[in-house]
Amino acid sequence: MKRVMTAVLLAAGIGGGAFAHQGATGIVKERMEAMSAMKDAMAVVGRMLKGETTFNANEAGRAADTIAAHADDMKAQFPDTPESRQKASEATPLVWQEPERFNRLADELVAAAVMLSQVSADGETAAIASQFQAVGRACSACHEDFRQKK
Repeated sequence: MKRVMTAVLLAAGIGGGAFAHQGATGIVKERMEAMSAMKDAMAVVGRMLKGETTFNANEAGRAADTIAAHADDMKAQFPDTPESRQKASEATPLVWQEPERFNRLADELVAAAVMLSQVSADGETAAIASQFQAVGRACSACHEDFRQKK
């Protein structure tokens, strides 16, 4: 279980260092901050599942709600403008070439995070871990094509 959680956390970008926000302004900085907030929310739940912190259903639910809200906002945070494509951006050109697929993946992340919030309320560790992995897979699916490789 611990290996699976570690893999999900790494796939979601947690623990791999801070985002390079240097030089980002405007909408790019806003979305980088939103991505960081989602990463931080994933870390909250991940630490609970790894036993590093005590499970708290309310805190896990709030973390999942944060992910869902930012994922929903994400669809509007990638306008096809020169400002949105500034050098500091970690987005690949596919964001603007395949907006329907990008938006579908954002919607899938919203749905997975909402479900994580719901199962967190029950406190059933196996269900929470499974849904946490689903959220991590949704993050990774988008990062696969729409985020520059580091």
